[in-house]
Amino acid sequence: MALCGAPPALAQGDWVPELEATPSESRGRSDPIVILLPADLDPAIYQNLAVELDDIDVTAFVLVENARLVVTPPETLSTGSHSLRLVERGGDGSILERGYWSLDVRHSELIRDLSVNANLAGEVNTRFAENGIDTPPQHVTGESAGTAEASAGDEHWRISAQGSYLYNSQIDLGIDGRNFDFSEYRIDGDYEQDSFFAGFTAGDHDTGIDNLIMSGFYRRGVSLRTGLADDRLSVTGFVQSTEALVGTRHELGISRNEERVEGASVSVRPIEALKDNIVLTGTFYTGEGGDGGFGIGSDEVVNEGDGWSIAADTLWFDEALRLRGEYAQTNFDFDGKDQGFDAETADAYSVLASLEPLRGATLDGSVFTWTIGVQRDQVDTFFSSLANPYLEPDRETTSVYTDFLWDEFSAQLRVDHQVNNVDDLDYLPTDRNINIYFNGNYTPYIEPLEDGSLPWYGQPFFGISASWYEIDRIDKSQDSPNDDANNSTRSLTLSTGANYETWNWNLSHTIYSFEDHVDLSSDTRNNSTGLSAYFLVDDWLTLQPSVQWDNFEDLDTGDDNQSLLLNLGANVTVIPETLDATLYYSLNHRMGDGDTPDTNSLNGEVVWTLRQADVNRLGIAVAVTGHIQDTNDDFDNPEDDLQYQAFTSLRLSLPVAY
Repeated sequence: MALCGAPPALAQGDWVPELEATPSESRGRSDPIVILLPADLDPAIYQNLAVELDDIDVTAFVLVENARLVVTPPETLSTGSHSLRLVERGGDGSILERGYWSLDVRHSELIRDLSVNANLAGEVNTRFAENGIDTPPQHVTGESAGTAEASAGDEHWRISAQGSYLYNSQIDLGIDGRNFDFSEYRIDGDYEQDSFFAGFTAGDHDTGIDNLIMSGFYRRGVSLRTGLADDRLSVTGFVQSTEALVGTRHELGISRNEERVEGASVSVRPIEALKDNIVLTGTFYTGEGGDGGFGIGSDEVVNEGDGWSIAADTLWFDEALRLRGEYAQTNFDFDGKDQGFDAETADAYSVLASLEPLRGATLDGSVFTWTIGVQRDQVDTFFSSLANPYLEPDRETTSVYTDFLWDEFSAQLRVDHQVNNVDDLDYLPTDRNINIYFNGNYTPYIEPLEDGSLPWYGQPFFGISASWYEIDRIDKSQDSPNDDANNSTRSLTLSTGANYETWNWNLSHTIYSFEDHVDLSSDTRNNSTGLSAYFLVDDWLTLQPSVQWDNFEDLDTGDDNQSLLLNLGANVTVIPETLDATLYYSLNHRMGDGDTPDTNSLNGEVVWTLRQADVNRLGIAVAVTGHIQDTNDDFDNPEDDLQYQAFTSLRLSLPVAY
């Protein structure tokens, strides 16, 4: 769109516009953008000018006044860098760039970027019908949940905060006996210069340390980090709770010595020429913690422990070969600190070698990835860490694996050989476990027909997964010489299906068997077949039917049990963006030996949206929801076989953004 309204003046062929300076040193999000033109510019030229903001033509939003082009973007500019261009279009279709400027938009002189976002939702429910519910909720209940996050930063620093809250009018369903509380939160701060970086995190987080003594440790606490910008050196220190906490009664989670770990991890790349290939990491921790449970309790056994780990991770031959090794040691007092026996000292190590033998190679014009690897882990019987509570102790494991990914096909194969009773204790049995797992998927590309549709068989996909697990007792314990264990488990799943423009289907069959070679338990076999589909019948209706047939056999007793599970889900749009309904029906029919009840259930919901939620705009909806279940158990039962309840709900939602 050309500009008009220019004052009369003389024409000139060579002229240069200027960008008007802002009153302050920084440009705000709402500050006007003004381009100054020569006062004597020919009016005819105005007809050929166009303004582009971030490569988008915004000429329609430009006002011409007294040789000034005032640009008013259709939306408030985000903080950061933006490009502004003024171009002149020639009659022959040529484009001449008259001016180009880079705009650095800031929130203020001190803060470059500032943003606040939240998703808030709540509802009030009123139960108006019920039958056969043992512990029905209150007739009128209210609940709400939401998340919020905010961040601010400049060129070298950034601070951000995020958190979530929960509200429930039923205080027994609240957090720590409260109707309202913040559930989790996290605050991050980072500062970076050309040569170093530093930062901190407070709240619920995982430090990212992953080794034998600390892994997947998501807990409330504080961690500090610093290092060199070129990644040659990085240090992380942490103080975290050993218990998973929610709510605000333990703000930082580190106020109690009995439920806290602290330590540090240092990573260094010692050889400058190989700084991208070799990294050495050392980690240590010490602390105390309970023997399990949720939250802080006063009756738990307080365990005391410490540990350290050192690891080397290297990459060679253009990252085609990875070699990693780690050694760790822990001291752990299993029966509580200052009680009973002394702490147990135990070791663990892990070595890994993985290779991509044909890295970067192509097959039939497509790049493929093929990885082969071997891993050896040994964790002593009494190896235990408060910062890695999920680690399985007492095992010697050798694993061989290979992964293959190429265009339409992917496959994974893994073999694990594991032996326990690492310390060769007489009062423990020694078992050997062998696990073999394979998974493969194939999705051939199908060329659409001339009209753009797919052939009758659609876009097919195929999958297969198989596993075999065997346990064999190779040495019995002296305390229980008659105990034995020798069994195997096998499973095979075949799946196939196809996608179409408006529907898809998926068929799978699983065979699962268990065989006990010492006849301590029954041998069993289970066959399960499932078929599901999705249909976009029209813009107003979608259907999701599924059926599953299970046949469970006890091969020792001859018992045979079958079950048929039917499901049908439907989403109905009565009035677009205003009135919607959802229905879900389920039938669980059991047959065969024994007598187990059949169940029919129906869930439904009708939602009338009074106002759609939008950014900084409250959404309002009313809904009617219900659930009904009929149980047929063929017995006289004091409980009602027909259970149902229905609610009306007022729902509010508000997405917030600044």
